[in-house]
Amino acid sequence: MLDQRLDVMRALEPSVEAALTTLPPPDACWQPSDVLPSLQGEGWRDELDDLRGEAARLSDEMLVVLVGNVVTEEALPSYLATINRCGGMTDRTGVDAHPWARWARSWTAEEKRHGDAGRGYLLLSGRVDLPAVERTVQHLLRNGFDNRAGGDPYRGLAYASFQEHATKLAWIQLGRLAGACGAPRLHRLCGLIAADEARHERAYVSVLRDLVAADPSGALEALEETLCGVVVMPARTMTDGVDRNLFGHFADVGQRLGVYTYADYAENLRQLLDTLGLPTMGGLEGEAAARRDTLCLAAERHRAAAADPGARKARPVAFSWIGGRRV
Repeated sequence: MLDQRLDVMRALEPSVEAALTTLPPPDACWQPSDVLPSLQGEGWRDELDDLRGEAARLSDEMLVVLVGNVVTEEALPSYLATINRCGGMTDRTGVDAHPWARWARSWTAEEKRHGDAGRGYLLLSGRVDLPAVERTVQHLLRNGFDNRAGGDPYRGLAYASFQEHATKLAWIQLGRLAGACGAPRLHRLCGLIAADEARHERAYVSVLRDLVAADPSGALEALEETLCGVVVMPARTMTDGVDRNLFGHFADVGQRLGVYTYADYAENLRQLLDTLGLPTMGGLEGEAAARRDTLCLAAERHRAAAADPGARKARPVAFSWIGGRRV
């Protein structure tokens, strides 16, 4: 089965080449220094004061979500390692010329700016306990990340397509809150990151759509295995060395604040299945048809559960990121 999937992945390389054209060259990209105060000119103190002034307007809940988003971005080395474990995508030398290897490196180069810019904002804001944040990043990288694809390229592609949307939405909705509370610099930063994530999502979904056309049975199997349970989040192993359920507590704050909710999760699954054309896909028989139906039922089940008014309410938790204050 793996050999067959590797053959399909090689056949999809023209689709990956097309995805590569959606990534702008470095000279055309935004950089963290574009959205952070310049400390070189004479007006550096005014710029810094402006940033600290807007950061003072962020609530503790917003700070927790911002830190959690930035920590997630800072675990980028683990995500590149995950891509390299997928058959057919592996960059064996570190400079391989095949399209999957070039995509992985180019994607990483774009994603690297997100953590740099977010951490720079946190540093200059003066609103967070930066050593606690840094320890969290180090713990997360030490703990690692398993997307449960097991090196299967089909499942890896399904996971990336779903997760890029989730990350995009988390930054969009945090950015809206930042704009509403009078933090224009953070609003812009969130928007730039979200725009990158949106391009990455479109690229992964485009290749996934071609995979569904090339191997419907195999693609549906991978989608069912990846999406019909609870999709693991990239930073689920985060801890600050004290709170072993730090990711869960961070996610609870995001849910309450409306940055990334269970309803968003359910809608993410529904829109991905719709984009792939699964609800109306014909010509399927046996296990493939059953998997298609299972996926569509899972989407409806998540939507119904998200609308349940009896969902639990999380208790306030102390976060070391904000000096131990409870949120």
